[in-house]
Amino acid sequence: MHVIVQVLIIAALAPLLQGGMKLLRARLQGRPGPSPMQPYRDLAKLWGKEALLPEGVSIVTIAAPGVALGVALTFAAALPLVAHRIPIVDIIALAFLLGLGRFALVLAALDTRSAFAGMAASRDMTFASLVEPTLLIALLGGAVIGGGTQFTSLSTVVFGPASILAFAAFFLVMLLETARVPFDNQETHYELTMMHEGLTLEYSGWQLALVNYAGYIRQLSFFVIGAIVLLPGLNLAATIGGIVALAVAITLVETAFAKVRLFEVPQVLTTAFILAAVSVGLRLFGGIA
Repeated sequence: MHVIVQVLIIAALAPLLQGGMKLLRARLQGRPGPSPMQPYRDLAKLWGKEALLPEGVSIVTIAAPGVALGVALTFAAALPLVAHRIPIVDIIALAFLLGLGRFALVLAALDTRSAFAGMAASRDMTFASLVEPTLLIALLGGAVIGGGTQFTSLSTVVFGPASILAFAAFFLVMLLETARVPFDNQETHYELTMMHEGLTLEYSGWQLALVNYAGYIRQLSFFVIGAIVLLPGLNLAATIGGIVALAVAITLVETAFAKVRLFEVPQVLTTAFILAAVSVGLRLFGGIA
């Protein structure tokens, strides 16, 4: 029952987080900005429209939005937020789960035979080879002393230098996974530079609504993990405060920094990998929490 409540809460609030961050970014840039409720309206509008796909696509393209949403909801169910006493999934299984969602969208992008979608798929998989190991090691840096790879073990970790390094690595990964500056820009639709959005260029109508909704849920789930890694062992109210703080911090980063060149992205991700590896080394060999 706790898991169902948790998924419903995350699914209901995920578009609100997206809308709130858009509004805050607009205000920081001196613009009035959209209403925080705009993502709900966009999803409702898309849901009422017909879905059109390129001619000749296979079942892979048709099924990918549903798979992406299913992975996002499973991701939300695995988090120790409301159901904090239930070890549903461990960190390694979570990394494979996220890889499944990425694989479905990339395969669908290639199936459409679109030049821009194929280019975005190539970029996404290239960066995934750096992101996924970094994500895994950063989370293990928070759990390796806790007695296992379950998310519940994070609550026993003492906050210290290793936690700071693990969170710094995870923060960089989170910027890429949620398509944020300096890696990607949700405010532009320039085909030559987009990555995550390029995978969904050929979707429309209710199928695009499913993909966008999955992205909102996935984003909020990453924020939950970020709050847990940064502030382990806190109660639900403090975790929610951490999520809000992360949303503000990421919006400030988007406002203060420009998008990096495509060929500089691997350098930033390599830095994140080094930070994550050092955090694990501090816990295992340095005796530092």
